Amino acid sequence: MRRLALAVVGLVFLAAGVVALVFRAAPQPATTELTEEQKAEIAAEVDSVVNEWWTVWSTALDYDRGMSFFLDEPETAWADDGQVYYTASVIDERFRPLFAGLQRQDLTPIDSRTIVLTSDVVYTIRHNTVVAVDTAGNAGPEIRFAETIVWVKQNGEWKVLLGHGSIPPESM
Repeated sequence: MRRLALAVVGLVFLAAGVVALVFRAAPQPATTELTEEQKAEIAAEVDSVVNEWWTVWSTALDYDRGMSFFLDEPETAWADDGQVYYTASVIDERFRPLFAGLQRQDLTPIDSRTIVLTSDVVYTIRHNTVVAVDTAGNAGPEIRFAETIVWVKQNGEWKVLLGHGSIPPESM
């Protein structure tokens, strides 16, 4: 009886081992989750692009280079204080006249977050102050603003899919 019990236990362990090997050898579902290390690498890459974005829109104030960060027509949109501008050409029509009289913008970042959703979709949130300086060198008031951008990787480059900028009311 004891031999039979040992044989049964041995068979159970053998069967369990075979089942484990079969499951281990079976194709596993592809994982799409990014590791924390991968997210950190992607966030650093996007943060570098965002720093370039802000250099272009602030001290360098290269309007055409700034517009090159937007996705091609018609995928992109920008929302600004209650208005939504669809397509890069409409965004350009709205903002080019505003930037025409500027020499630069002095930007001071206050807070920022970069959130990686997938390997090719990231959003950034920025809280900043800005002082616009016109072509005569006159500085305007310091203005607080918030900006949220959804960045997508297209043909190896990070581009603005959707953006939002807002200036909080003075009472806030």
